[in-house]
Amino acid sequence: MSKKPLLAAILAALLASALAFAGRAHAGGLAVPETAASTGGVAGAATARTDDPAAAWYDPAALVDGGGWRIGVGLMLPMASLQATAADGSWTSKTGGSPTPVPQVFLTRSAGSFAAGLAVTVPYGGDVAWPTDWPGRHEIVSTKLVDVRVAPFIGWRSGQVRIAGGVHVDLAQLDLARRLDFIDTEGDVALRLHGVGVGADLAAYLDVGHGAALGVSYKSRTSIDLSGDADFTGPDAFSMKAPDQHATSSLALPDRIAVGGTIVHGELRGFADLEVTTWSVNKTQVIDFAQDQTPDVVQVNDWHTTIGAKLGGEWHRGRATARAGIGWDPSPAGTDHLAPTTPDGNRVAVTLGGGWQLSKTVAADAFYGYLHIGERASANPDSMMASYGGHAHLLGLGLRVTR
Repeated sequence: MSKKPLLAAILAALLASALAFAGRAHAGGLAVPETAASTGGVAGAATARTDDPAAAWYDPAALVDGGGWRIGVGLMLPMASLQATAADGSWTSKTGGSPTPVPQVFLTRSAGSFAAGLAVTVPYGGDVAWPTDWPGRHEIVSTKLVDVRVAPFIGWRSGQVRIAGGVHVDLAQLDLARRLDFIDTEGDVALRLHGVGVGADLAAYLDVGHGAALGVSYKSRTSIDLSGDADFTGPDAFSMKAPDQHATSSLALPDRIAVGGTIVHGELRGFADLEVTTWSVNKTQVIDFAQDQTPDVVQVNDWHTTIGAKLGGEWHRGRATARAGIGWDPSPAGTDHLAPTTPDGNRVAVTLGGGWQLSKTVAADAFYGYLHIGERASANPDSMMASYGGHAHLLGLGLRVTR
């Protein structure tokens, strides 16, 4: 085989895997499943939840109640472990990667029939590393994704109906690394891409009465233009074909539509959410290299829209609150696109949490969640034959202040 076709094949495989992971890292097991310690205990079933600063993310219309200042701060610690097993059982590999702290800040003010606020969250992120010598190292070795979302809003109330709207700004950075196969030796490549995108948010909340309420929230898709550097290391014979250079791509974060309800009965509160995520926006992605001699790559994802469900409950007694929840979130990717860069499966989450009223205006919250990622076997002809599955532990702490 000549060097030119070999190089083209190597780069095509590299960039295809980079594209696949760039989009897929936002979904499923590598996403940040919960956004606040108070809502994490009920598995994130919070679209119709009121009296909580985290509603600035879930449904800001719920906060248009004249309740004054609400401030929330928190820290999540997701710890994921994924496993790949060869179809013939000849090898098994597990991911490493350190837990990545994920902060949240919520600041809102409601007076009379109006409200305004801000949510700063990290809805998508992860830090995963496969062993450097594992069989799939030529598809992916490590990845680190951080997407910070800043979302201001304003809201208005008329009778039992509350509405809110705003914008969100996503600031994303993606780091990727993998080994390159040059037949008689190996090289590596590292990509660091970053970008900014803007979207819109709408929300409504209806106080049905008799302890019941309904909420609906829409967060539009965000198109992010990514750019950065690609650093190649390899034999001198390939240095002119794959020099260090600038690279660009794009990333589409999906629309999110959530509908939820809550009901209060004495010391008990129940929550239920349905969430539609339009992962179908990720059909095709492209990475474009600045140097003409380095071929661009088109990656076909062919993901589909998913519908997830969450149920949760709270029990209040004095200063204490106990919480529990369960959630279901299907994978948007079919087995024909399953690979080490996309090792996700259908997910089931079970959560437990609690809160304590420290004073009249300050409360502390904590939760733990276990996320099971169902095992699936790959039917991807462009990747190695293996099955993938795993789990994640989620820890969260937070403070809420109401004045």
